[in-house]
Amino acid sequence: MSDRSAEASIKGYTYQFLHTIKDIMEKANLTDVCTVEGDEDFDIQSDTEKKLIQYKYHEEQKFINSRVAKPIGIMFNHFLNNQSSNDKYKLFIYLNEKEMPELTKERITNILILKTSTDHFDKEKNIYDINSKKHSYAENEEFVNLFIEKFDWFLTQKYDDLESELICILTNAFSIPTDESKILYLSNAIKIISDLSTKPDGQRDITKEQFISKLNTYGKIVFSSLIFRIKGFSELKKLYKKQKKAFNINKNGVSHIVQINNISRGYVNQLIVELSKKFCYKGNKWDYLPITFVVNCPPSEYKEFKRSIFSYITSQNECMKINDGLEDYSFNINIYNEILIKTKDGNKYDIVSFNFKFLHQDIFINKFSQMNYSNIGLFVLDDSSSSLSHISEKQFYLNNLTNEQIIEIIGE
Repeated sequence: MSDRSAEASIKGYTYQFLHTIKDIMEKANLTDVCTVEGDEDFDIQSDTEKKLIQYKYHEEQKFINSRVAKPIGIMFNHFLNNQSSNDKYKLFIYLNEKEMPELTKERITNILILKTSTDHFDKEKNIYDINSKKHSYAENEEFVNLFIEKFDWFLTQKYDDLESELICILTNAFSIPTDESKILYLSNAIKIISDLSTKPDGQRDITKEQFISKLNTYGKIVFSSLIFRIKGFSELKKLYKKQKKAFNINKNGVSHIVQINNISRGYVNQLIVELSKKFCYKGNKWDYLPITFVVNCPPSEYKEFKRSIFSYITSQNECMKINDGLEDYSFNINIYNEILIKTKDGNKYDIVSFNFKFLHQDIFINKFSQMNYSNIGLFVLDDSSSSLSHISEKQFYLNNLTNEQIIEIIGE
């Protein structure tokens, strides 16, 4: 492939990602299922219909039938195999034109009967058989008319214009400065779509709500990392203290959930125990809630890690109990949800039925809807890319901090 051809391909893919982001933000409802590289370049599934979208970018080129033959042929094939569905087909294309030609039965017929690069046998997609069907139906007026009822094409913006419009869309949607939208949010939005495009079939779905949540999460991660690197821990602590106050996060009204993404972190056992002692522990205020630890690690390593927590508690002569809902045997949601049994000495804890909750992330995610959490502050340690951001908007990302610094932020 020549350098010029490679540049055009890269620009074409990026243009597709940009338009995908725009369509998520403008065309999808919050709960619509959006699929990157689904039946077409991008699919939007709502309650009533499914939109199948293709994007093409051809700089300095005029409209000719052969330029749109391949994407329209692929859509027509899909239509023939799914005639009873509510699918709608959209082709967004940039050309050096002022408008697209009129969409007529004669033009679509002429386009469909053209031989294209898809008219070859492909073992993976069985293209030859599909296109044989396409060619046999393309001159049938009834089928072409039915397809046109479901199909439309649109002339789109030039690359730079689309990028500028998308920056404005993100700026308004997230109420952020233009520079932040361009440098931070747009780049992360492209990364989200790019990452989805490389996943296996069945794992390329995202809703608009999830997309927005991911962008917000990435923004918070980068911002907190910049504060820490440029101004140091004291400023990061001040920032999080201010945010905790704004979120009304306190130990007696908010469930603190700590996501542990690196079980190889130094002295992580001590971190868990010492942080737990800041909450539901003898001598603390009797209304402090127990803290929860959610561990993200391979299941094969989890039991040994949990065993090391118990060993550390024993070695420190601590009288601390863990509520894990009997997850190692058969997870019991009723035990996990049981109300803390406590006695108090004045206004202080004396004896409690458990000091903290502890679960593997897989069980936590699968059973979360049955858990008695209503007000959550989420604290993510180390690998923020696997954040449980969907469980709460009150999020704090503690990357590259020492154990003592983590305890200062969460346990104060």
